[in-house]
Amino acid sequence: MNRRILAAGVLAGLFATSAFAGTHALLPATPTDMVPVALQAAPAPMPATAATLAGVDIPRPHAEHRPVSVSWALPADAPVNPVPQPFARTSREYWTDVSATEMQRGVELPLSAPGAVIRISPSDPKGGRLDASAVTFRMNGQTLAGDRAASTVGDVASLRAAGMAVPDASLVMQLRPGLGAGPVTLQAPNASGRYVVHVFEPKSPFTVTARADRDDLLLGQRLHLDVAMKDGDRQRPLQAVGGFLRAPDGSTTLLDYHANADGSFSTDVAPVQPSRTPGLWELHSFTIGDDGQGHAVRRDTTSVFAVATPDAKLDGTADTRRAGRHGIDVALGVTVDSASRFAVSGVLYGRDAQGRLVPGAFAQSAAWLKPGERRLVLRFDPSSIAGIGAPYELRDLRLQDQPAISLVERRALALRFDRP
Repeated sequence: MNRRILAAGVLAGLFATSAFAGTHALLPATPTDMVPVALQAAPAPMPATAATLAGVDIPRPHAEHRPVSVSWALPADAPVNPVPQPFARTSREYWTDVSATEMQRGVELPLSAPGAVIRISPSDPKGGRLDASAVTFRMNGQTLAGDRAASTVGDVASLRAAGMAVPDASLVMQLRPGLGAGPVTLQAPNASGRYVVHVFEPKSPFTVTARADRDDLLLGQRLHLDVAMKDGDRQRPLQAVGGFLRAPDGSTTLLDYHANADGSFSTDVAPVQPSRTPGLWELHSFTIGDDGQGHAVRRDTTSVFAVATPDAKLDGTADTRRAGRHGIDVALGVTVDSASRFAVSGVLYGRDAQGRLVPGAFAQSAAWLKPGERRLVLRFDPSSIAGIGAPYELRDLRLQDQPAISLVERRALALRFDRP
């Protein structure tokens, strides 16, 4: 009798385990997903002694080896966007790099609105320092010393006290609105060395925006950038656009832009060489347009994005099972090419009491993985998924190489399952 009871218990346990576990294939990737096609070994990190850029030490991330797993509940109305919006910044400013000779002769600066803010930063903070009385502005038939042309003059100390990060020996002047707009000639007879002149027009209706079609990509993938100018809400045609791509290690590549029928310009970028320095890649675009009355409008703008070396990828399999009595584990297969600390994260959706599909919990798991076929487990603790039930969906699934600070795979909708 006892043996029969024991056998029945074992069979019931085996049945319960099989009923609450399943092996699944990840859903097919969509065009907006980022999925590696082939793996590539990650570049060797830059030695600590060489990890500097423009004389500034670059912090190296600590590569933790201990595994970690966390999860927490999400409000049902949590704003979860599995397709991040690319960075885009509207610009009312431009920069120009000039020599002492050019400053002594006079540098022409197009202004599209009154009240421009002009910053002059010397390459040599000691020999190149200028004050407002040592520069002149020629505009609209009059010549004025800087301290007379400006309604406000700021030095480095006052600007930094106001929270602005400015180079040493910088001089900032806001021109009096009564001087109007149009071309202005900036002149400094005592200039020495080189200068960066920055022009910001806070009251100008003319803006330029550089908008990329994605915020991250893998080496070899292509990013498309559109650059457009507006006069208020109306688009205006640009006359010319140039620019370059800057990698996190400081290397640059010139870009070719082509004109579009609507007056905007576009370029395509496909980084093929990894950067040994972690960080974001920058797209710098320099534009020239006009105000419709024959006056030039200059704008510079920057867009940023991340580039990852595909040194690992999800292998397309997922095992789901109960974690304890009411939690859920999702074990994801990972193919690793380069040893590193990888993290997987995702949002588990389920049905609420009204039967609506809502975000229930976020989970992340990270561990040091060696090359080969490995696994990372998303563990959704019982407390994190108490408010949702089956059927479930795993969304915003991401695989990251943490020491490289890079995203190597992202899927908006990765998995559907009825029960663990």
